[in-house]
Amino acid sequence: MKLPNVIIGIYVASIIPTANADLEPELPEPSFYRQLAIAAERLCILLYVFTAEGWQPGARELIGYRWQEGRWQQQTCPLPDVVYDRRFCTDAVSRRNSRHILSQIKLAKPHILLNSSLPSKLEVYDALKQNNRLAPFLPSTLPYSSPSQIEPLLASYPDGLVLKPGAGMHGIGVIHIKLNTEEQSVHMNGRTRSNRIFTKTFTLATTNWWHWLDRVTARTPYILQPYFPLNDKEGYPFDIRVLLQKNEQGLWRLTGIAARRGAQGALTSNLHGGGGATLPQSLLEINYGKPQSERLLDQIHMISEQAAEHLEGRYGRFAELGFDYGIEPGGRLWLLEVNSKPGRASFRLIGDDSAERHSIERPLLYARFIARRLYATAAVHESANGRQAQDPKRLRPFNVQEVH
Repeated sequence: MKLPNVIIGIYVASIIPTANADLEPELPEPSFYRQLAIAAERLCILLYVFTAEGWQPGARELIGYRWQEGRWQQQTCPLPDVVYDRRFCTDAVSRRNSRHILSQIKLAKPHILLNSSLPSKLEVYDALKQNNRLAPFLPSTLPYSSPSQIEPLLASYPDGLVLKPGAGMHGIGVIHIKLNTEEQSVHMNGRTRSNRIFTKTFTLATTNWWHWLDRVTARTPYILQPYFPLNDKEGYPFDIRVLLQKNEQGLWRLTGIAARRGAQGALTSNLHGGGGATLPQSLLEINYGKPQSERLLDQIHMISEQAAEHLEGRYGRFAELGFDYGIEPGGRLWLLEVNSKPGRASFRLIGDDSAERHSIERPLLYARFIARRLYATAAVHESANGRQAQDPKRLRPFNVQEVH
């Protein structure tokens, strides 16, 4: 049996085991991890999924799940060379605890993080705003403090304002707030934290809408942005999702672009909110014509690469980044969000087999690339000191049989 050329541990927030040994554990993103595991086997990479609970302090191994014989099986696994952090932590305590576990594992055996993490949306906005080339494509963004902040701004933005959780995703918790001057009312619509669609209307003269906003935004940092009518000609909200990844030489490459289209009248176009996906070229050409659609796609590609390089200089190495763009009916382009843990389901939905394959393989190939650099550096250090490696396993991959 061939030796694996790198050991990758996918770090997730939770895995729900089953009492029945014949049933698989419940993993987050199960389809994605299954595809990763199958591709890893083809590339001679040892890959497993683990949580903080799989680690015992001081141990030289941990409990993880490997894809074998068509299912996830719990096994004792060697410590990783590369950690692919896919945790979606919901609070600061869990994030802090998870980081502590990684630091403890690193003391037992050095590893490389495949992808850095981005901070809050407001911090990312502030970082990107410092780049003069990117600043024109960023919507004005303020930290939200209280409802008293909103009323003066509503008069300046006839299309309204958007409240977004500072660390949210999938469009959950997003609220559109609009002033109706004729009726002297405030209209709100969006998605609750449980991802349910809602609409509310309040009389402006009362403070009921203040109390309601205080309740739904309690204990969660929010940001405040202008609302843009990011709809196509048929009234459907849409955005453009871009996936940028490093390849096997460590160079940024555009993996794929997809247009995500929400339901008519919906606030967002996220797939988790019931949206679908379509080919971006055809959607943009229908709405903006071929010449302008080509310019928009070129511009999107350029902005994504510049933003990736800028964020990498600020927050450390990334293997992949997802970018969401909105386009107003007149063709005004906005960079709405950057995600360090991007999804890739859109490529399967639009039938882009090449993008889907690359989206799975490139993190594995890049992990192998950076792991080889780690081994080379370790070998150079041992040679320079005139000493042989104390632990030969440190400079060679584990045998697959050693996992069992």
